Amino acid sequence: MAKQNKKIVKFHRMSQLNIGVIIFLIIFIYLLYNIFQYFTTEQIAVYEVSQGTITQNNIYTGTILRQEKIYTAEKSGYINYYNKDASKVGVSSYIYSIDETGTFYKDIRSKNDGQLFSDKSSYKELEKTAASYVNDYSDHTFYQVYTFQYDMEAKLMEAVNEMALSSLENSGSNYSSLHIFRAPEPGVVVYNTDGLENITLDNFTADIFDESAHSKNNLIAREQVTAGDPAYKLITSEIWNLVIPIEETLAKELSEETNLKVKFKKDNSTAWGASSIINRDGKSYLVLNFQNSGLRYAVDRYLEVELLKSDTSGLKLPNTALTEKNFFLIPKDYLTKGGNDNSNGVMRRYENEEGKTITEFASVVVAEETEEMYYVDGDEISAGDVILKMNSNETFILREQKSLQGVFNINRGYAVFRKVEILYQNEEYTIVNTGTNFGISLYDHIALDASAITENQLIQ
Repeated sequence: MAKQNKKIVKFHRMSQLNIGVIIFLIIFIYLLYNIFQYFTTEQIAVYEVSQGTITQNNIYTGTILRQEKIYTAEKSGYINYYNKDASKVGVSSYIYSIDETGTFYKDIRSKNDGQLFSDKSSYKELEKTAASYVNDYSDHTFYQVYTFQYDMEAKLMEAVNEMALSSLENSGSNYSSLHIFRAPEPGVVVYNTDGLENITLDNFTADIFDESAHSKNNLIAREQVTAGDPAYKLITSEIWNLVIPIEETLAKELSEETNLKVKFKKDNSTAWGASSIINRDGKSYLVLNFQNSGLRYAVDRYLEVELLKSDTSGLKLPNTALTEKNFFLIPKDYLTKGGNDNSNGVMRRYENEEGKTITEFASVVVAEETEEMYYVDGDEISAGDVILKMNSNETFILREQKSLQGVFNINRGYAVFRKVEILYQNEEYTIVNTGTNFGISLYDHIALDASAITENQLIQ
């Protein structure tokens, strides 16, 4: 009986692919790749364009320029005044007197037993003046202490001079050394000088806005004067100008304005002034012309005002998003349509390496236009290129370039320059005009930091 063959032959089983493992590996590799890309690729922060406003700081200090004249003392001696500071006087009104010997001066000082004010409300006015100074005091404006001193002395001397006027009217000609001087013309009498009386819109310079260098010289607090010293000042016109140094951006914004409403911070009153912009020595100044209210601010040279204009609104952008780009300027007649997509372009003429003259269409992007010119740019054009006018033999050489401000729009996944028209700007944000041709629109996506991106760069 034959032996049975007990040899066992093993069959190799075919390995089966696990589809789940393969999919997992693919996803895992994809995630690793994206993580690698994320950490090795520079990230572009995106900003969505929104509507907004910037609240402007519209408070400025201006210098008053007006028609005024200083009158000097004609005699030496003890001086007395007969009108309140910043009061209207007529022709031949008593202004001041000078007592050469001091007899009249001493007589009026000896009256009332040293009691200056007959009305208690006058003391309250002194208290208000002192309280106002204390409340507004600042180390940065210490020079205003001289204004406070002037105001206090002026109120005290007004009381003394009221007694002097009463004594003068009752004295007749009892004082031979007494000389009385009257107003030569009507106006507003002021008892201070500051050296700016002869400054006008035609000759002012930047130093007139230094308030600390032009403090008031109090005339009313003096007891004696010498012939030739300033005696008083007369303002002879109600018309006055307030000149305010302003930023270049505000000057551009107000260049078309003819009237502005302002609030005077001194008394919170408001007024309309005829406005204009003056450029002097490279700086811009707002000039407000007023036809009245001169009496109210007759003793002031500097006024703090608030320009009552609306806050600027438009598309609000961070300043970091702004950039600049140069564009070629071409006459409008040289722009044409062509290419596979019938896009904007120019007909460019050049010589190839074989010396043959080639004329071909070069695509361009239009970023801005004026009445006669387009601002254009493109990868196929460069300085010195010759372009042709359609249906003509006229040519134009690309030379002149001008820059435009703009942002990088990334709506399509790559950076595209779009121009902006700036309306107002502060340290952090810029307000740009809405509906600008070739510009940006509400809800557009732009690069938050223009310095971190280049034009046509793909956005990951």
